[in-house]
Amino acid sequence: MAAVECPGCKANITVPDLINCPLCQTYLNPPFLRELREKEARVNRAAANAQRIQGAKQWLILAVFGVVIVLGGYLVYSVVVPSEGQLQARKVSAALLACQQRIAGLAEYGEAETPPYVKNFGKGDEFYFAWQRGSFYFKNGFGASVPMSASCIGSVSTGEIRQLTLNSKPVI
Repeated sequence: MAAVECPGCKANITVPDLINCPLCQTYLNPPFLRELREKEARVNRAAANAQRIQGAKQWLILAVFGVVIVLGGYLVYSVVVPSEGQLQARKVSAALLACQQRIAGLAEYGEAETPPYVKNFGKGDEFYFAWQRGSFYFKNGFGASVPMSASCIGSVSTGEIRQLTLNSKPVI
């Protein structure tokens, strides 16, 4: 409640229905009472506005939090539950890695480059990777780099390598 100064004794008066000052008994004329009531109304409106703003802030925070939860859920779902296309791409990537590691392990003298990424030329459940001569190198017994070529064919669903060639010679 707003306080107004008494015109007689300068005391702070907070009761809007008083006609006389409780201390000095000065008559409080109606404009003075109106002023007190207007101040009290302004204070009440300011308090109500502050509460509305606080409520709006809370709703905004909840809305942002909700959006973050929904987007996070979607991202988790898309990673945890991949589509058929994503599953197929992951299996093809795993097959490529298996072929690359198998080929690099065939180096007789231990030092070999891992074959680079190549496109899958297989159709359906088959993968087929081919590296042209010079796309990677093995060291020979004299330490010289020898250009190599390779191909790798297998099943995407099982990851099994069915055929592997190195410099046109079958390995598997």
